[in-house]
Amino acid sequence: MKKIGKIILTILLVPLICFFTITESYAASFSVSVQNNGNGSLTVTVSSSTHAGGLSVSAGGKSGTLAIRTIGSSDSTTLQTGAGTFTVTVTALSLSDANYNLVEGETISRTVTVTDKSSSSSSSSSSGSSSSSSSNNSSSSTTTTVQEPEVKKSSEKNLSSLSVSEGTLSPKFSSGTTTYKVDLTSETESLTISAKAKDSKAKVSGTGKKELKIGENNFTVTVTAEDGSKKTYTISVYVTEKPTQFVKLGDQNLGILNDLSKTDVPKGFEKSTIKIDNKDVTALQNKDMGLTLLYLQNEDDSTGFYIYDVDNNKVLSKYQTVAVNGKTYVLMDAPDNLEAIQDLKTATIKIGDVELNGWKFEDEALSHYTLVYLMNEAGETQLYTYEDTEGTLQKYTPFEEKNDNTLTYVFIGTTALFVVSTAVVGYMYFNFKKKSISAIKDYYDKKNQG
Repeated sequence: MKKIGKIILTILLVPLICFFTITESYAASFSVSVQNNGNGSLTVTVSSSTHAGGLSVSAGGKSGTLAIRTIGSSDSTTLQTGAGTFTVTVTALSLSDANYNLVEGETISRTVTVTDKSSSSSSSSSSGSSSSSSSNNSSSSTTTTVQEPEVKKSSEKNLSSLSVSEGTLSPKFSSGTTTYKVDLTSETESLTISAKAKDSKAKVSGTGKKELKIGENNFTVTVTAEDGSKKTYTISVYVTEKPTQFVKLGDQNLGILNDLSKTDVPKGFEKSTIKIDNKDVTALQNKDMGLTLLYLQNEDDSTGFYIYDVDNNKVLSKYQTVAVNGKTYVLMDAPDNLEAIQDLKTATIKIGDVELNGWKFEDEALSHYTLVYLMNEAGETQLYTYEDTEGTLQKYTPFEEKNDNTLTYVFIGTTALFVVSTAVVGYMYFNFKKKSISAIKDYYDKKNQG
């Protein structure tokens, strides 16, 4: 009788064991639920609220695959392992979150006991109908799945520090500021970026040694939080060119600059390359005007465009323009033969906001007119007359005075006639005087003889 009681107790407990669900949850990219089906098989269910993608599952020499097709969904597979104790292993093959952060190789495992109720029923059939009846009653038991709450991952993605080995960050570092600038000269060829995340579980990328080029250099430092979210910090390093090649303008040494990225190219000019002292130099050329410009730095570190004479390998003057009546003119140095013009005096002329060298008329009636030497848009250089009350400009035509020489001719003729007349009168006078003296002498000679 005691033996029969044990058999009945076993039959009652088997269905409960068969339908008991084993559940496990991890602070991972996915959660796993394992169910003992009581028929020599187990069912594995995987779900994720943050990721989607493929996984593999194995237990007792059996394997299968799972696919979470959308974030927040789940998938299940059943493995026919037979009765026994097995380790169920689920491995992420290619899971991706909403930010496309990939998870591979992440594994969750669990040891589970699988039962087979059909085997238990067969072994207990010899115990009589009462045992069979108890087994049938227990088959109505329900299966319960218990899932542990998922541990939330950290979303902290701020930096606690950010620095550069050369120059200074502008503005000063703050974890909430994501854009910075650094100004350097071309003497610095590289710098090192250092950064540290606030959360030790976050990952930082984009640091280390960086090579620099003349002009703008952009670098990014990315912080990836534990939950996969990201934050990017940008450092813009501008490297100003330091001249290594020089040309002269008078007594000035002007450094040649090849980086034109921060300058506005004048209208009508295009970038080109010329050679100065057998070295390639960046220049601007206007074929219509026949002008070549160099971007130069003077001894005070100020920069600007200068007109360069390619044929004679020299700098002519600083490139300046004036706009009059909708047309643009280039200021040019006047040739030597124009430096002294009759009835004019050199002066500083102002056209708009531009001051230039020119000439003023000495005649007060022409006080509003000045002369300037300019090049027009066709490349022609000449003198222009500028009228300052209406701001007009026109080509200069020299005024030639017409002299009336009639009086001169009359004066010359009269003078000549006077000279001739005087000569005749003088001749007659001296001739008469000579004859008179001779006659008187003859008279006295005859008288003395008689």
